[in-house]
Amino acid sequence: MNPQATASGGAGWQHLNPLTAWALPLLLTVILVPSAVVAAVAAGAHGDFWPWGVLMLAGAPLLAGAAALAEYVRWRRTRYRATGERMETRSGVLVAEHRSVPRDRIRSVDVSVEIWLRPLGLCKVTVGTGQSTGSGSDELVLAYVTRTEGERLRRELLLRGSQVAAADGAPATAEAGRAHAGTAGAARELARLRPVWFGFAPVSAATPLLGAAAVGAVYNVISWFGQERANDAAAAVSERLAALPLLAVPATAAVLLTGAVAATAVQVETWWGYRLEREPDGTLRLRRGLITNTALSLEERRLRGVELREPLLLRWARGARVRAVATGLGSEAGKGGAVPRSALSPDMPRARALRLSAAVAGEAEPPVAVPLRAHPRAALRRRVTRALAAAGAVAALAAGLAAAPAALPQAQRLPWAPEQVWPAAGTAAAVAGVAAAALLLLPWAVAAYRGLGHALAPGYLVMRKGAFSRSTVALRRDGIIGWRISRSPFQRRAGLATVAATTAAGRGRYSADDVELGAGLRLADEAVADLLGQFLAAPGAQRPTGAEAADSPGTAEGGEGADRGDRKGSRGDPAVSAGGPAGG
Repeated sequence: MNPQATASGGAGWQHLNPLTAWALPLLLTVILVPSAVVAAVAAGAHGDFWPWGVLMLAGAPLLAGAAALAEYVRWRRTRYRATGERMETRSGVLVAEHRSVPRDRIRSVDVSVEIWLRPLGLCKVTVGTGQSTGSGSDELVLAYVTRTEGERLRRELLLRGSQVAAADGAPATAEAGRAHAGTAGAARELARLRPVWFGFAPVSAATPLLGAAAVGAVYNVISWFGQERANDAAAAVSERLAALPLLAVPATAAVLLTGAVAATAVQVETWWGYRLEREPDGTLRLRRGLITNTALSLEERRLRGVELREPLLLRWARGARVRAVATGLGSEAGKGGAVPRSALSPDMPRARALRLSAAVAGEAEPPVAVPLRAHPRAALRRRVTRALAAAGAVAALAAGLAAAPAALPQAQRLPWAPEQVWPAAGTAAAVAGVAAAALLLLPWAVAAYRGLGHALAPGYLVMRKGAFSRSTVALRRDGIIGWRISRSPFQRRAGLATVAATTAAGRGRYSADDVELGAGLRLADEAVADLLGQFLAAPGAQRPTGAEAADSPGTAEGGEGADRGDRKGSRGDPAVSAGGPAGG
């Protein structure tokens, strides 16, 4: 029997570890006492030791003591237990709270160890359900238990979920069992950190932002010694740059270099010690973190696919990152974390990321690397039209700003500018606006079109899109629960549609944008048999079944012929219902 259960007594309820009452007070003591001593010495140097220095020296232990008392009360009032059916917690001082979660709804168990908890041997356990009640967190948090107890809870709660799935005959269990073949009794390592991967950190989109943040931090530090002094320093730098414009080049390089160093430091702190394993109990376990060790466990039966992310700069550096499409991992933003909880890897070489995606999916070949079917030229025309419209708007805005002074009263105009200069300035601004917009927007339009693609692979629906941040998703067909077919007025004129697969995982909906209507409907019909067929006019016997399409090795290539046929159908083939909104 667990000793903590014996100590708490009564129907299996357990207290948190007693060291919980000392963890936060010890941290505050380490931070506050030296700070108070320094502040008291500084106050004494200015002749203000009494009363300010004394108050600081006395306030630090008082704050630590108050924290110890509050933590002791919290420890006394917090209990938890894991029964055969539920995971429960009781907490609260003024308002008692009892939270209970069925164990078959538990989706993930995170065990994190912050650096100040390591000497005490404690950890925080977060039990996720993948659901939001709308009134607060959907998670059960135990702060703190011993690392041994945290590991026991992780294994017990996730193992129980796998057993429930086996009893229910969940289809994912067989897939997971196939993936686990040959790994019984020992964890199988899928990926381990290589320090050279940190070389991708400087090409992160956050690099310029971190560099600008560093400049702002310097300004704030100077403002501590007086706002006027900070403003004078900023004005001096601006005047120097205006006098010598070439200084902007090394200044920009310095800002970017600072941002690159900061981005690398963030990557090191986040992914240090990275290791991804497949454990014998049917879970993927990810461990990472330098200051805060984080261990995320994900049942493979919750996995609905994998995603390959390639932001623009990382793509140019031939890098990529892997994410999971799974239930129970929360929002895309990762609930405020530095990285989303669905992240399964740091930035790594693209070839290595493809191998990792195949290993996570339990496939011999990466499903995200199958040949994709290109979208019709009408999709390119739509993006070029948007780019030209945006360029025209920029040109009109530039011309308006240049010509605005001409509408001012004569007394408010610049005395040295003749009347004829304003029309010429407006024309020049319009031309410059068009050129600048075209140089940026037209390449974006072409890149966005080239990023479009879709295909059917055995067991997977693969979709890709994105210009600046390209995403390729391989979604398991048995995880698709509905379809959403949408068509804007412009798409209807071009014979296009957006076909979105709905799933209870990840972002919830993954779409193939601007696909021909006939090809999109056929894609949905072939991906999941008998789900969309009832909404189509063509007899089901004339359409290939999902199994046949899955077993066909030339699905992507063979699709070209079907694609040509669909192009005819999308422009009036009566076999396809143009009204087509379905399920979802």
